[in-house]
Amino acid sequence: MTKEEALYEFLRELRIVINNASAYSKDHPYFIKSVERFQQKINALFDFLSPVKINIAPESLFIEEVSYDKGPLYVDLAQMFHMRKLKSIEFSKGVSFTELIDFLNRISLPKREILRQGGIQNILEINKQKDPHIHIEELDYSQFLKDEGEEFKDIWVYLFKDAVRKEAPAQINEFADNFEKIIGKFKARDLLEDEELRENLYNFLAYLKDKEKEKFYRCTKELLKFILKDKNLPREDELDKIKAFFQHLNKEDFADVLCHEILREDSFNYLSFKLFSRLIGEDAHQGVASALKEKIKNTGSLENDPKLRKRVRELFSGADSLFVPEFYRHAISSLFTGRPVTEDFSFDREALQINYFFLLLNLFAREGDQERLSLISGRILAEANRLIQKRRLEYLKFLWDVLTQKRKESPSLLEVFKDLDICIYDFIEKAAFLDQPPAGLEYFIDKTEKSVLGFNYYLENLFDEGKVTPFALRLLLKFFPEKLPQIYEELEKKQFDIDFLGKITAALKSVDSFLSESLLKHIFSFSNNVIKLEVLKAMRGLSRHDNEFLFSVLETGDIFLKKAALEALDKDEAARKTALEKLLSIPSPFGRKNKLLIENITLIDGMGLKEAEGYLAPLAGRRFFWNRSIRKKALQTLGKWHAGKD
Repeated sequence: MTKEEALYEFLRELRIVINNASAYSKDHPYFIKSVERFQQKINALFDFLSPVKINIAPESLFIEEVSYDKGPLYVDLAQMFHMRKLKSIEFSKGVSFTELIDFLNRISLPKREILRQGGIQNILEINKQKDPHIHIEELDYSQFLKDEGEEFKDIWVYLFKDAVRKEAPAQINEFADNFEKIIGKFKARDLLEDEELRENLYNFLAYLKDKEKEKFYRCTKELLKFILKDKNLPREDELDKIKAFFQHLNKEDFADVLCHEILREDSFNYLSFKLFSRLIGEDAHQGVASALKEKIKNTGSLENDPKLRKRVRELFSGADSLFVPEFYRHAISSLFTGRPVTEDFSFDREALQINYFFLLLNLFAREGDQERLSLISGRILAEANRLIQKRRLEYLKFLWDVLTQKRKESPSLLEVFKDLDICIYDFIEKAAFLDQPPAGLEYFIDKTEKSVLGFNYYLENLFDEGKVTPFALRLLLKFFPEKLPQIYEELEKKQFDIDFLGKITAALKSVDSFLSESLLKHIFSFSNNVIKLEVLKAMRGLSRHDNEFLFSVLETGDIFLKKAALEALDKDEAARKTALEKLLSIPSPFGRKNKLLIENITLIDGMGLKEAEGYLAPLAGRRFFWNRSIRKKALQTLGKWHAGKD
């Protein structure tokens, strides 16, 4: 065997053993045997190369200054290691079986779990040994201030916790000094949905409050600014999760934040104000409004910037101002009292157009005469096109609601509304295919009931252009359920396009209907195991499942597919009970199915499904020598579960 052959065999076996580590527990026979093979490969490589050091780039490996980046084996390993923030791995002669077991078991953990625990080096047991034969070099966590990508969120969950736990002033001050930059990498939704992030961030700010009060107030106000930038208003129960962050701010602090946002952020609007007003107590508004008025007045900004005066006045006295709490409207509007009418706001074209739109809309809503309705409808159509062009969907909603009411009241006048309907439906359908649809589009997606663009438009954009979005799929299945066979045909033509099938599958996670499940099952029927696994993960997010389909996966799939199918059944207690019965009540005359039963026990053990105890007990008591292995495995699992109760 040559050095190149030994190296290839080592890397190939490394990839295989990591796959097995993610599927089986570290005491499973399959995994043990796989580690033994890997140890043989690494010992064979030591004859040519010692130590074996792998340097890692995002999509390539470097060994002895040679780049290995051609072929899926090298790229796959590189990506997996890089996502886990590894810079290099080094194996030295004498590496023990125990060290390999620990390393492989930890490296195969989900990357999110690894990052939230502070990285591989932080959780490896071999680090506790005096002379470890596996050395890990990780990417420098201090570089994460400039990191991009989803994984940085999980890293910061750990970094906030670690800095407070160690009470490391230098690190905490660095985080505080860069807080705006750090928090800006998240979304407000992350703070609402991630309990661990909230807890660690709260503890971080609590530490600052005790040790660095000035930085505490600065960081807390930056956090408030960050939340106000999210225009998707959370539910009241969600708001309760974040109100505690701002309990130590006073009216001056709140006024500081509002003053900054109003004067410096063009995106600050009535939705921002609505969110702000829900974050602080109602009894605080009057004091905050008074403080805000003085702060804006003292900046002198309104005196020196006509464009800013225009924007602020529109916010507090324009069409949207009804959504702004009265205390603020009264306080800020008073700043404009006595200002000459001819000044900057006299020819506020946008405000005039909005007022004109609402005037037309009121006339349209009250009119019953067909001829006059037709005339008003033509004028509104021009305004609707303008609103669509400017993405002002908040006003388009008013038009939609009036049209809905008019259709109910006067079905005989539907022809009068035809052009308006086409205008709005055309916009909704085209916007559904955008990668970044305008905020508020979901309101229309839910309510629209017909297509003006036709089935072929969807086929061309989805299958020819590859414009796959959840909104587009929702409309496709809503408008054309009878076209499902043709959609199946188009999917089958793409059966070798893994990227496309992955995009379709991911998008269907957000389309909760029985038709989306039908599409997912069809994709499953002709796809490879990678896509099949994604299909099962997507099904987990649906509110209903075809249990018989998932049961069939449990009976025929490999261990990865079985695990995903079980996870999809997680919320259905009765179905999960049936699934456990199917997995563990398999007849095994003369032990012919014992290998399958052991695999199923390993799966259930790994998922912690202790309700399977009733099915394991009979297996633990099976007689005859050929059932020795199944008895041993069942007893081992039951013993572990019972030990956990002590």
